[in-house]
Amino acid sequence: MTGNPMIRATLTAGCGVLALLTAPVAAADPTPTPTPSTEPIAGPIAYVIGRCYTPAQPVVEEPTRVVYNCDSTSIMQDMQWSSWGPDGANGTGTDNSVECQPNCAEGPHLINPIIVRAWNPKPPTTPGCPEGVEFYTDLTVAYPQGVPPWIVPGTRWTDGVEYTYVDGMPAVHFTDQGPYSCTPLPTP
Repeated sequence: MTGNPMIRATLTAGCGVLALLTAPVAAADPTPTPTPSTEPIAGPIAYVIGRCYTPAQPVVEEPTRVVYNCDSTSIMQDMQWSSWGPDGANGTGTDNSVECQPNCAEGPHLINPIIVRAWNPKPPTTPGCPEGVEFYTDLTVAYPQGVPPWIVPGTRWTDGVEYTYVDGMPAVHFTDQGPYSCTPLPTP
């Protein structure tokens, strides 16, 4: 632009005022603009039946096989889950338990159908456990047909393991079932 500098300054100032007058006007928002959070964004949570969990095994949701007595004398197998998530897990399958008579190494395997319910997931309190995993802390194993002879409703095996009824079926209720340990097991 050439010509009189005074006219140039007046035109420039006038364009600036015109731009301000024709710009869209935003309504005043009484809520302040949120500032970015410095806290990490939580990812998806995995839910696990984890009494016998060790970090050497992968985190598996809806497993087809669950060792629930850590010496492998009680195993849920052929599990099929109808639900799995923060509200709990429901499934059916087969219980493969060892009757430890005369001892657990020589005792017969007792195979019975089971109905399983797990609920009350909580994050682990044990050091070394994976992040983003919650362990179901309550678990019932109910027996609709046949039941191991040691399951006598109204009695207890130990703290955290009581024999009861669920929907009229003899059952075992395990409580406080967080991971036994998240320390890697030594390799032989």
